[in-house]
Amino acid sequence: MLSLLILSSLIGLAPIALWLVFFLWQDIKKPEPLRWLVILFFVGSLITPLVWFLENFFISKIGIDATSFLPLGFSLIIYLGIAIIEELAKFAAVAFILRGNRHFDEAIDAMIYLVVLALGFGTVENILIVFQEISSQQLILPILQITTLRFVGANLLHALSSGIIGFYWAISLVSGKKRYLALGLFLGILLHWIFNAAIINLNSEVVYLASLILFIITVFILWAFDILKNIQKPINLNKRQ
Repeated sequence: MLSLLILSSLIGLAPIALWLVFFLWQDIKKPEPLRWLVILFFVGSLITPLVWFLENFFISKIGIDATSFLPLGFSLIIYLGIAIIEELAKFAAVAFILRGNRHFDEAIDAMIYLVVLALGFGTVENILIVFQEISSQQLILPILQITTLRFVGANLLHALSSGIIGFYWAISLVSGKKRYLALGLFLGILLHWIFNAAIINLNSEVVYLASLILFIITVFILWAFDILKNIQKPINLNKRQ
């Protein structure tokens, strides 16, 4: 059992590590302290069970058995609730931990820290899914296929939705206008919901469309990083939020 858990962790961490390198490279000129990146990554992992509890509580309160076949309307309700809970939880965790932190002083920091925490959140999902597959199938090819799909799907989705929120949060902090943060939360939740809803029917056309959406959002996120790099105005979380 221990060996399976170790193997699952290594396989589950591999795609996360690649995305971490990709996104942290966007702030390579003035990287954030490794200590705080590690803290936020592990906080993202630690809040995952709490988020799952809240999601299950939400599903139970609306009286839906998520293990049975659900009409499209009910599925959309569940996915919307999940998107709201996950995105609000990730944002709240970062905002709480970094409040008053002297290392949170640049606009781009909002994106970096949120993306790192989001990838920490996705790590636990990866490990548990891979562990389940290893335990049930013991076949390496399906496991690698699932890991690849999560790399270009769920893992990237977590990073992008949090990246969108981080971008508009940064704009809110710089401008002092909280409506930008509200817009970012709305768009991040919307992206999360649309992607989850799009993969209800896993036919090839839907998968291609979902992948195209994520590619377009990735281009936007890279553009957003460039925008924030050029903002020289310092931010102070205590004063702005």
